[in-house]
Amino acid sequence: MGFRNIIIEGNRKLHVKNQQLVIECGKDVKIPLEDINSILIENQSVVVSAYMLQKFADLGIALYVCDDKHLPNGVLLPMVKHSRHYKLLKCQIEMGKPLQKRLWQQIVVQKIRNQSLCLEFSGREGGEELKKMCREVQSGDRTHVEAKAAAFYFRNLFGSGFSRGEEHIINAALNYGYAIVRGMIARSIVCYGMEPSLGLFHCSELNHYNLADDFIEPCRPIVDLYVASKLDMSQSSAVLAPEIKRGLYGIINFEMQIKGEKRILGNCIDNMVASYSSALQEKCEGLNLPELMQLQVHRYE
Repeated sequence: MGFRNIIIEGNRKLHVKNQQLVIECGKDVKIPLEDINSILIENQSVVVSAYMLQKFADLGIALYVCDDKHLPNGVLLPMVKHSRHYKLLKCQIEMGKPLQKRLWQQIVVQKIRNQSLCLEFSGREGGEELKKMCREVQSGDRTHVEAKAAAFYFRNLFGSGFSRGEEHIINAALNYGYAIVRGMIARSIVCYGMEPSLGLFHCSELNHYNLADDFIEPCRPIVDLYVASKLDMSQSSAVLAPEIKRGLYGIINFEMQIKGEKRILGNCIDNMVASYSSALQEKCEGLNLPELMQLQVHRYE
């Protein structure tokens, strides 16, 4: 996996030459493909070559594009190249309900635990109450503790009047960050040979990323923590300025903990998805799920 995450905001031409991405901007900028983790194209006038798209797909580089509101609305995913894709697809389709419910229970528990940590790290109250809710989650979360915890959590994080259904800068920032993380998860699912539309809990026939929407749940609090550290409801009428969006895109450079080790978010996602592949093949019964830390950018040595 590369380590550079690049945002293209200006009118540029992008192509690949000699295993390097070439950004034409007066004086060409060249970046080795092996160094690139993801690229976000914000400007709709950017021109890319078909060969560049091919190489990105070959190397699993995530390429995000934005809509006319400059919000991420698509990500390039490689056609499945995994040697055991059919085997894993059968495992996904034939997964038994007991295992499906146990894995979703694990995801919900870790999501609520990370929400508790988010409140703690941001200096808000309610963390202990969320920890108690973790113990109430049953197999398959049939009593809907996740929804109750979410309502409690967002009111404590952003104020009693906050609602996820309203249009303001807080929700715009959250949605932007979630879209970036969701794309990274979808890429990892495909690279590990699985079908992203076959989810554990999410099962909409209109959603190509049901499984990504399952696995994003324990990762959402890192976006929440970042947004809570930068914005509050007193700024609700503000717009999502370019510098805010650049910061949100940079969340994929932050660290979380997985199995007690600090890892960059992309590595945590890969580890989580790999553990799901193992669970499908009955090699383990538990998922490796990321734990929230204080916001910290990963440093490469």
